[in-house]
Amino acid sequence: MSILGTRPYANTDEEGIRAAVVSCATLVEAHVDKAIKSLFSDDAAMSFPLARTLHREVEDSIFRTWDSRRKWLSAAFNINVSGDKASQDFDAVIDLRNSIVHGDGQLTDLQVSKYKDLFRLKEQYARVLAAQANGRMIAFSSEVAVRSAIVSRDFVLHFDKVLLTKFPAIAVPAS
Repeated sequence: MSILGTRPYANTDEEGIRAAVVSCATLVEAHVDKAIKSLFSDDAAMSFPLARTLHREVEDSIFRTWDSRRKWLSAAFNINVSGDKASQDFDAVIDLRNSIVHGDGQLTDLQVSKYKDLFRLKEQYARVLAAQANGRMIAFSSEVAVRSAIVSRDFVLHFDKVLLTKFPAIAVPAS
């Protein structure tokens, strides 16, 4: 049984698993970024030269991190997508993607330097994604790719529901 395209990830090697995690995080990021851009472009304030100028000044910072995306969604559009289960689970995908991209499959210096978050991170990897962190090393089980895809799909569905509840007429360009 295929779960919205997750079947190709079911029997893959570690490089394929890593690629799947990175792809999932990247696709969700692109979707959310397009939604944020649509929200700004549809906002009436953007008809004023001052608002457009200020937006150009801060635009790069909006998309720099997931924290900044969430901050802007909340502050500018009253859209809150943090703290709920879908968002917390997707944070595990983002963190694992960072371990893959910035740590070559190991916990990064930044991840291990945040002691208070380290135990939560390792627990999330195991519970949400079936990845085990032993010291800095991460063991990727065969389930990691499928779970990453499911968690990413669930976050997009949650995000779209929250977005469309607040802005039912928004049009987000398809990928």
